Amino acid sequence: MTRPTRGTPGRPEATPGFRDRLLIGAVVAIGPAIIRMLGSTWRVRFINSEVVDGVHATGRRMIYAFWHCHILPLGFNYRGRGVVVLSSLHRDGEISARLMQALGFVVERGSTTRGSVSGLVRMVRRAREGRDLAISPDGPKGPARVAKAGIAFLALKAGGPIVPLGVGVDRCTRLSGWDRFVIPHPFARVVVLHGEPYEVEPGSDLNVVAELLTAELERLQEQAQVLAEDPSRADARRGGGSGDAGGRGHD
Repeated sequence: MTRPTRGTPGRPEATPGFRDRLLIGAVVAIGPAIIRMLGSTWRVRFINSEVVDGVHATGRRMIYAFWHCHILPLGFNYRGRGVVVLSSLHRDGEISARLMQALGFVVERGSTTRGSVSGLVRMVRRAREGRDLAISPDGPKGPARVAKAGIAFLALKAGGPIVPLGVGVDRCTRLSGWDRFVIPHPFARVVVLHGEPYEVEPGSDLNVVAELLTAELERLQEQAQVLAEDPSRADARRGGGSGDAGGRGHD
């Protein structure tokens, strides 16, 4: 017996078993509180974030792009803003979707592989409603830190630029999964480095765009890590839209 997955009209997905339902329920019950408690200790600095205001000033919305391993620090720091995220259809995606909803994100189900067409179409619709989007172009199962072309298709159809994000953390635990998921330690220094908005022009080779995005995300990632480990360099780069959030954000 199958039923449509929540938030994915008409998409058949196996009904979660008892253990899966128990796990999902437990994570959703305590996960958001743990994330808020841990995240409130982080020393967070946003750099070049004025590019966000620049895009919004044009009346358009944007697509944040970031590596899958940084979902936790970005999920905490962008919570409560109504950003639309794409969550995969498997069990881990269900857990992620419930957590993101609890943190104030709007969740659509799908991915850049399985279920991608319906998921991306709904993301485009959300952008046209006036919401920013966020997607990890190497998700849901990798290969890690290699962007897929789905995000280029999304930007083209949504009519907004891609804003790549690099994340640096001075102290963290990396899990052993495919993406080496990052969990910043309590009181860790977290740097979120915004890249320049990238426009996907009609007629662009979407695979080439994905290759360019991969290179840019890697560049930003390396810079953000250096800035997280050496605060003096981050101080030198601070400007109009940059600042130290001290672990605070929107709830």
